[in-house]
Amino acid sequence: MTTALLTIAANGHNFLTFEDYETNQWRLALEWLKGSGFSESRTSIVTIDEGILPSFVRNSVTIAAGFDNWSGNYLLANCEIGDQIIIALARHVSADDHRYKI
Repeated sequence: MTTALLTIAANGHNFLTFEDYETNQWRLALEWLKGSGFSESRTSIVTIDEGILPSFVRNSVTIAAGFDNWSGNYLLANCEIGDQIIIALARHVSADDHRYKI
């Protein structure tokens, strides 16, 4: 069984990866976002080994979503408020916090 991981992405913001596609934790995360007032925007762009899924937007906060062969499904914050939302979401799906481990 795979476990969701909370890390820091190259953009310096929180990155929640699910290490596989369409896991129970992924579906739980999507339900949580929608239940928290986020709505999906844009359409998907999919290639052979990666894709950009519709972002989740609430007011001025956008959480990017996508997938690739290395991370599985993922959610990425783009601002400080988004970082806090990803942390709350990571707790909700029982993700392992690897933000400060070396």
